[in-house]
Amino acid sequence: MVAPIRRGYPAHIRNPRTDLYTRKMERATRIFQDLHEQSDAGVPIIVEGRRDEAALRKLGIKGTIHCLKATGEPRLRFIERLDGSKRAIVLTDFDREGAELGTWLYQELSHRGIRADNQMWRKIRGLARAEIRSVEELPSFVRALEIRSRGLRP
Repeated sequence: MVAPIRRGYPAHIRNPRTDLYTRKMERATRIFQDLHEQSDAGVPIIVEGRRDEAALRKLGIKGTIHCLKATGEPRLRFIERLDGSKRAIVLTDFDREGAELGTWLYQELSHRGIRADNQMWRKIRGLARAEIRSVEELPSFVRALEIRSRGLRP
């Protein structure tokens, strides 16, 4: 009897796009290191919900994280809680609703004299493109990048 032909590649065969994933992993490391440094320096991070906060905690962010939707309070009252800050990082989801919410937050914070930083959002969105749609997917995205950068398929 002849053995059947295997159609798939075994997991130990290197992924041909390893260099791409290695560069992406290096870029992700720089982005999250910068986020760690800013958070440790006391810059608050604004996210949409508790799962987004939990995702950032999984990535090692220990600073102040404010959840906009988790409190149930009106948006303007939420903004008033940030009045003592000089700067805030806005990290909303990467879908249309998150982009609109991020724009609203940017405008409201700017009107109150708080420098809203959406550069982190842009960098992460540029890195992940269509691979993720929300902040809560970041830990699994980083884990998949680590695996792919080693040449394995997740």
